[in-house]
Amino acid sequence: MYFKRFLPLAAILIIMALLAGCGAKPEPALQLANMDTSIKPGNDFFRFVNGTYLKDLTIPDDKTSYNVFNILRERQNVDINALLTEISKSNAEDGTIDQKIRDFYNTGMNVDHIDALGAKPIKADLDAIEALKDKDAMMDLVADMHMRGMSPFFGGGVMQDLANSSQYAFYLAQSGLGLPDVENYTKKDKHTIEIQQTYVKHMAHMFELLGDDAETAHANAKVVMEIETKLAKESKTNLEMRDIRGLYNPYSLKKLQKTVKAINWTAYFKNIGGMEEEKVIVMAPKFYKALDKVIKKTCLCDLQTYMRWNLVNNSASMLSNEFVKTDYDFYSAYLSGSQAMQARWKRITQTVSGMLGEPLGQLYVRKHFPPESKTRMLELVANLRKGLHQRIENVTWMTEDTRKAALAKLATMKVKIGYPDKWKDYSTLEISNDNYVNNIWQAFIFNHNRDLAKLGKPSDPDEWGMSPQTVNAGYNPVLNDITFPAGILQPPYFNPDADDAVNYGAIGVVIGHEMTHGFDDQGRNFDLNGNMRNWWTENDVEEFTKRTKLLVDQYDRFVAIDDVHISGELTLGENIADFGGLTVSLTAYNMAKGDKLVADNEGFTDLQRFFLSYGAIWRGKIRDKALIRKCREDVHPWGEFRVNGAPFNVPEFYEAFDISPEDKLYIAPENRPVIW
Repeated sequence: MYFKRFLPLAAILIIMALLAGCGAKPEPALQLANMDTSIKPGNDFFRFVNGTYLKDLTIPDDKTSYNVFNILRERQNVDINALLTEISKSNAEDGTIDQKIRDFYNTGMNVDHIDALGAKPIKADLDAIEALKDKDAMMDLVADMHMRGMSPFFGGGVMQDLANSSQYAFYLAQSGLGLPDVENYTKKDKHTIEIQQTYVKHMAHMFELLGDDAETAHANAKVVMEIETKLAKESKTNLEMRDIRGLYNPYSLKKLQKTVKAINWTAYFKNIGGMEEEKVIVMAPKFYKALDKVIKKTCLCDLQTYMRWNLVNNSASMLSNEFVKTDYDFYSAYLSGSQAMQARWKRITQTVSGMLGEPLGQLYVRKHFPPESKTRMLELVANLRKGLHQRIENVTWMTEDTRKAALAKLATMKVKIGYPDKWKDYSTLEISNDNYVNNIWQAFIFNHNRDLAKLGKPSDPDEWGMSPQTVNAGYNPVLNDITFPAGILQPPYFNPDADDAVNYGAIGVVIGHEMTHGFDDQGRNFDLNGNMRNWWTENDVEEFTKRTKLLVDQYDRFVAIDDVHISGELTLGENIADFGGLTVSLTAYNMAKGDKLVADNEGFTDLQRFFLSYGAIWRGKIRDKALIRKCREDVHPWGEFRVNGAPFNVPEFYEAFDISPEDKLYIAPENRPVIW
């Protein structure tokens, strides 16, 4: 994905002047006033393109970073909230999608009612946890919580079988941790120890809100920390999660029961909806062995404490203000450096849009996505496909059999633009007008049941994994398709009024980026049908790895802040795709331009405008804490390093800006990888 947040089996990411209201004078395709031409492009291309803009940019208090993506999401919030506000006043009939959207939004905005309830929406669960008599009963409750989107102990869900994309499989994932990164539990540096200590204090505060006295609350927090640490020590790190083959471990139910004896798996699968499959995919076998020990060796009373924590931690953002603020203070303010909580209308808008994505998406595209944008995107994708075809044909390191297979995969790569042709049916979803927390749980149950019903049926190649209003783009290796929702198809990514060089440097690179994901270090493991198999020769794998190692080394050298470096291995897939996106889009642009001479525009050649456009879509600032988290947790490097990284591997970039060996970011030709 271009921007991604990975949750177990679920992911996952903007310029004010370009978002002027109707009737405003159109902005130029490139805002040259944002540049700082006192900086040499070869020393810091990111600030050469965006330096003046960055000097004047202030991160809003309710943001931990502020870039093009954030600004577009702000615009989406306004547009979607306008739709929600209109529906919130409607007299929609019971059972209609308008009624469901209306009541979901209105219950979330009814602050007085929510504050008056306090922790009452989760009281029945708290009582059920307290009443547990044995661990079998506990696992029955775990199954119920899993269906409602919570994550005690582990997680699971349905997606396509990586080895047989024509069918679905049930996956069991590692989960159950309250800190966002496994290494928050396992590292022993000063920064991580401080996080651990602050997390314990945060949990204690939450336990106090549930009614525990201070001493008991602190003791309970330490119990949870001990349990979560045991699970974390046997969990895969973010880097290990990038080993796609390592995530595919088929288990029969008999083998699963033998491995994790502490859980009655027949009962568990019955409780989550009567799953009858005889095979599951275990994504982290070591984790499940550790889970077995934790459940066996931990007393029921401590497991109940852990269950209470998981319940309140997963529910806090839906409860009264004291819970919401405590949750915000740790996860947003402390961990990421946020200065203020988002306005409630923004938070509820995002929640409703996330839970009822396609119904809202229908309304959104009707009002905000013109048909001509889809037509233009189809043309661009076709040209980018030709560009990547040419580059695959011309790479010298690949053997002919692998090359033919790669070209066949590219030819069959499907394209999804704007919105799905067939919308999902939400008729069985029940939403009430008086219970916000239960409405969220009902939406989770609805999605869970819909996914579980896929088991045993052929996979649907036309299903969308993102809603139309999503500001994102993605490649799905199992479907071998690329998706560009309506939400991202607006300036500065896609600008119908811009010259071709600017559009190819922006949305063209995004398209090329997603196409290249089909051939990056993860995507290359899947064939044209989306099945995980090795269709490369050993020589091709060796040559590919040798070239990508140059990218790993390049990004490892970037210092983000203090002693925190970019991880070239963690971000490798995105860096391959950025590099591929640039080269493929530039090739496609040159093919589309042909022999036509393009006059200089605003003092820059078309080649310069191509790279300037790429640099401009990544402009933004990020808070220090958020940057540290991003370096440790995210496969996507911060925009500065995407702009100061990928272009310096492209020969035409050196030509366009006269980059010389004396420049700080100069890379000698023999150290520039040639991949796609």
